[in-house]
Amino acid sequence: MKNLIPIKSPQLLIKPLDDQHFYVVNCAYPNSLRLLNRAQYEILAAIDNRTSIIALSDQLAISSEKLEEFLSLLAQTEIIRFDHHFSIPQRPSSPKSLNFWIHTTNRCNLTCSYCYISTLNTTAGMSDSTRQQLLNKMVETVQKRKINSIKLRLAGGEPLSQFKAWKGFIPQAQKVLREEGCQLECAFITNLTILTDEILEFSKAYHISYGISVDGLDEDHDRTRTFKSGTGSFSLIDRNLRTLLAHQIPVSTNTVVTNHNLAGLPRLTRYLIDLDVPFRYSIVKGEAIDAQLLEKYLSESYMIMKNAIGQGWRFSRRHQFYDLKPSELGFQTCASGFSGGAIYVDGTVNYCHVHFGDQTELSHNLFNMDMDLVDMIEQGSHYEDMKSNDCQTCRYKSVCTSGCPVYRVGGKDPQCSLYHRFIPMIYELQARERLKLLQDYRMIAQQGDAVLS
Repeated sequence: MKNLIPIKSPQLLIKPLDDQHFYVVNCAYPNSLRLLNRAQYEILAAIDNRTSIIALSDQLAISSEKLEEFLSLLAQTEIIRFDHHFSIPQRPSSPKSLNFWIHTTNRCNLTCSYCYISTLNTTAGMSDSTRQQLLNKMVETVQKRKINSIKLRLAGGEPLSQFKAWKGFIPQAQKVLREEGCQLECAFITNLTILTDEILEFSKAYHISYGISVDGLDEDHDRTRTFKSGTGSFSLIDRNLRTLLAHQIPVSTNTVVTNHNLAGLPRLTRYLIDLDVPFRYSIVKGEAIDAQLLEKYLSESYMIMKNAIGQGWRFSRRHQFYDLKPSELGFQTCASGFSGGAIYVDGTVNYCHVHFGDQTELSHNLFNMDMDLVDMIEQGSHYEDMKSNDCQTCRYKSVCTSGCPVYRVGGKDPQCSLYHRFIPMIYELQARERLKLLQDYRMIAQQGDAVLS
């Protein structure tokens, strides 16, 4: 092995945390982030893709055995290889899990200014026969494709206005699919203006999770998410969110960042960190946004997160920026077109929920007896491969996957330049979190040694 030549991944990102600590990550290999001390960093910096291990050993005055051991560790996640055959995330031949956005109803009790559902308030909820056919198709697909898990994201409109109908369906569907060896997970994608004791108890009993829209605190939220009367919804949502957390029901929030609420992001960030709730910041699609102000307030928000990491807050488990996948990486942005899609209230299977009501889109229907759900996904409209040449060669192509395919401009996400600014920052915060955990562990170990001595 001593004559082998270590090769650094062309997708490496290497940055300092302080004088003695660095991080390195292969942006094309999942969960490859590593902390390095200065000596380890200097080894990596010395690799020039031409010099053998034995020559590096002499150059760095390190035993070849120790150097081999360290390089073998880096090779486990392709920070380096001993050839040029670096891997990149690949599309599997077939899905083992499915993920569907379910449009439970067109009815909604809010009038959000940026709502993209063109058919909002035109019809009521999904019928019993359509729900039953959804279950039939899930069973058929599980049996044919050996699917081991399905997730339904119950959205709308406001899905909790349809709770009583889904209260009967979910236990039945979980039982039937469990007998086929498939786990069914359900989540309500809700504005959380409706929450009752009955909903709480049902959610705990059937392991329902919640995705909640929160666009800011107080007036920032109320500016865009109001009831039909014009009254803001934040105070009610804040109370219901705290109720879910008190009952230990899994919940995460999503914030659509627009020109109307971006100045409130730092304040919202403190609020969500204090609640210790997972949160996602999404940039509004199909609308112009002030790029300079967006970067300013995002930077302030990430500085708040950085300080919270120093207090033990778990950044990597609590925050997601848009569709970025810094740890798990991906071959495309979401499940659409491969292992998922969106099912409209009438049973139409679409590529994405933004296409509901669009008659120009190629789609299928649950009542088509000749196709299972995977057939419908594969034979519907497709957008995911429409990527620019820049994206194909970008270091971060597996992190951002060119953004939402429906809203790309020229084959790339409109926020491409912003991602190049913030992806390294996200990796830095992950590394700082890991360093904090390591330092805490060492302190506890030292205290334990002191007690025993």
